Parts: sequence; structure tokens; C-alpha cells
Amino acid sequence: MVFEWLKKLGKRVAAPSLPAREDRAARNTDEVDLRPYAPPARDYLGQLAYIQLANFEILTNELKYSPNNFYKHELSEAATKSYSKYRAVAKQIAALGLDVTDATDPFVERIETFHSRTRGTDWYETVIKVYLVSGLLDDFYRRLAVALEPTSRAAIEKALDDKTIEKFAVRILVEAMGDNPALASRLALWGRRIMGDTLLELRAAFDNRKLAGVSEGTRLSVAEEREANLEAYTKLEPLVSELIGKHTMRMDVLGLTA
Repeated sequence: MVFEWLKKLGKRVAAPSLPAREDRAARNTDEVDLRPYAPPARDYLGQLAYIQLANFEILTNELKYSPNNFYKHELSEAATKSYSKYRAVAKQIAALGLDVTDATDPFVERIETFHSRTRGTDWYETVIKVYLVSGLLDDFYRRLAVALEPTSRAAIEKALDDKTIEKFAVRILVEAMGDNPALASRLALWGRRIMGDTLLELRAAFDNRKLAGVSEGTRLSVAEEREANLEAYTKLEPLVSELIGKHTMRMDVLGLTA
């Protein structure tokens, strides 16, 4: 099952961790209405803004490692588009009367830790990481935008619909793997490895108690807290299955097995 697989992947990191699926007799297959569980607009936008800014930083850092000038040019275009996404989110933060630094600061450590766990060993691993991670997180935050007010939601969805990074990565990686079959095997393993870490990162955007229907401030025993966590994970399982399906499609486009 989805969460049994994630449980094994999650053992490589200290936190957060995922519960064993055997604690639930049946999987939840209902479509998730995320509106009641979405974080406040400030938190949603703060997380998303720093994710886009971190992508821009990763891509620009890789410019100097590009195998040739053509790849460097293409990568610079992808980095520019990533910064445009950040600017679009920052504009919505400003529309709330908030400072973008104040909105992003609470999430910097968590997102930087995620990127340190998923740092590629070379240029190609970094490119496929950004392709897979940005695709997965953009899909997730597009779904989560349902809780925003209409104008802000439309602006965020428009920004996240951009496919510049995806088109760049597919073109470059397919070409590189065609020239070097050994690279394909390595990138397939790497793509499967970072999938679990990325799902753990998006899971951190939610409040377990809110998902489980536990009132704020309610004191729970260890057993009750565990039960609330299981309830929260079960509620999100259809969304996670959907995102895994999209990840598989991205791997398929590259000719890799997810």
C-alpha cells in the first residue's frame, strides 16, 4: 500500500515520520476536500514563496556546473522562470499587507533541511530533483490553493501552471541518458529515493490535529495522539495516491521506472 511504501522510505530521515499502514484495515479512497484543512493564507503563501525561492537558488547555483554552454543557457531560462513564480507568490503576500520575509521565515529551516536531505551528487541528479520535486510540490500547492480567496487563487494557479522547468529538464535529461545508458539507471534510483522525502515535506504543510478533527488546545494522551496522527494520514491517502500517480507519469516521460 502507499503508506507501507512510504513507511520504509521514511526510515532514512529523523522527522517527520509516517505511521505503519497495518494500523488501518482499509484504505481511504474518497476525494479529499482540502479547504477545511488548508493552512491560513499567510502560512500557505509563506511556504510556497520559500519553496520557489529555494528552487531559484538551486538552479542558479548549478549554472557553473553545466556540461556545456547550451545547457547553461537553458538552465538560466528555467531559473528565471522559477524566480518569476516566487515573485508572483510574493505579490500575493504583499496584497495581504505582509512582509515576504516575515511570511517565509517560519518555514526556512524546514525547507532547507528538506533540500539538504535531497541534494544531488552531480548536475544531472540536481536537474532531475528539481524536475520531480518542483512538479510534485507545484501539483500539491495548486490543490491547496482552493482555500485562498478567488483573486489570489487565480494568480497562484496561473504561476504554478508554468511548465518551463519541466520542458527544460525533460529535453536535457532524455538527451543525456540517450548518450549514457548508465546515467538512466542512476537517475531512476535517485528519482525513487527523493519521492518519499518530498511526500514527507508536503505532509508537513498540514496540522495533524486539524485533519483528525481534534479541537485546538485539546490535551491528548500518547495513544490518542497516535490515533489522531493515523486519522490524519488516512484522510490524506487519496491525495497522496494522486500525487504519486503524477510522479510516476513524470518518470515515464523520461523513460524511467518510478
